[in-house]
Amino acid sequence: MKNVFAVTLTAALVLAATGAPAFAQDETITVEGLVYLDRNANRTFDAGDSIRANGVGVRVTNTDTNETVGDFGTGADGRYRAVLPKGPTYSVAIWELEYSFNRVSYDSVTESRTDADFNLLGHVVTGTSFVDTNGDGVKQAGEKSHQGGIKASGKASGGRAVELETQAGEDGTYSLDLPNGEFTVTAPDLTANGLTLAEPKTADDIDWLTGSRKIQQMLDNRTHRVDLRYVEAKADMALASAITPVKDTYTLGDQIDLKLTLSNKGNAPVAPTFVLGSFSAKLLSHSDNVTLRPGTDEDFTVNDKILPGKQIEVALKIELNDVTYTEVHAMTRFSFGRLPDVDRKNNVVSTPIKVAEKSTATPTTTETTAAPTTTTTPAVAKAGNKSGLASTGASPLGFLGLGSLLLAAGLGAFFMARRRRS
Repeated sequence: MKNVFAVTLTAALVLAATGAPAFAQDETITVEGLVYLDRNANRTFDAGDSIRANGVGVRVTNTDTNETVGDFGTGADGRYRAVLPKGPTYSVAIWELEYSFNRVSYDSVTESRTDADFNLLGHVVTGTSFVDTNGDGVKQAGEKSHQGGIKASGKASGGRAVELETQAGEDGTYSLDLPNGEFTVTAPDLTANGLTLAEPKTADDIDWLTGSRKIQQMLDNRTHRVDLRYVEAKADMALASAITPVKDTYTLGDQIDLKLTLSNKGNAPVAPTFVLGSFSAKLLSHSDNVTLRPGTDEDFTVNDKILPGKQIEVALKIELNDVTYTEVHAMTRFSFGRLPDVDRKNNVVSTPIKVAEKSTATPTTTETTAAPTTTTTPAVAKAGNKSGLASTGASPLGFLGLGSLLLAAGLGAFFMARRRRS
């Protein structure tokens, strides 16, 4: 009898324990689903799509009272889960302002469901990034991808700053998921590895001059292709110069126009610098396609990259204010330590010049000074008396006779005075 009672009591306790959770579950409903980036916009999570992990998720509203119940974010698996009191009618809406959607919300929700998925419609950038060894524009099996970071930066439609980065896989392909907004894709700078962007062959190739591409986002075109092809860099800048006016000798204060021609003979777009060596003159002006390094008169940077096969001309106006300036010397250079020039012999130009002081004597002054000397010398010879003295027109004998008379008179007066005393 005791055993029967014990068994009956145990069974009652078990039923009570299991019945409580069942009753609690009957008082709630669970709504959950997947939030994902629907790259092909087919409203189905399939190959090529990606989950929205740790995202904003959804907002649940009690439509009976029009009150917000709460926001439910996604986890690492891209799923959200909302446990709600049973009884009210709910609306479950996606709360992600930076994307478009095929479905905005699930309305009139009164029961549990696990399929309340939301597909986000943003933009995806795909392409290949590799070293195009044979230059044909197509990745071959033996051509390598690289480990440089491919970036997309800009602002989402809500104003949030966004910067994403990825790398190409072993097959050279990559992809970047972007929200609605304005973005620029930027290729990594691989000049330190001796690589440069190749000349574009198709409209899908990134701009090799800027190394970037702006994404033109349109609602009917959410997939954008941007290919990044690299080749072995062979940079070569050549420099030539011309001076006007041309003179054998310049005078201090003269002005000259120096034209420098910078030609890109390599295969890499570069923005070179150039410097005027041993510069002992005054720079008056320069063309607006270069920037002068602050605090200098001789160190310049070209503002924009020069494409291979192209050239630019730089105009400088110089005042010659130092006679020690005997050589118009210029040298171009670029990217020290990153992209060496394969031919440095054509990087330097030099033109000897001569600068002289301004002359202080004039031919007119010289002739005027010499004329009196020529006429005076014969006049002295004619008026002379073989003594070498110049004549005044009076004879010197008259002066000598007058002196003798005065001397005699003086002596006579002296002797008479002595007689009177004696």
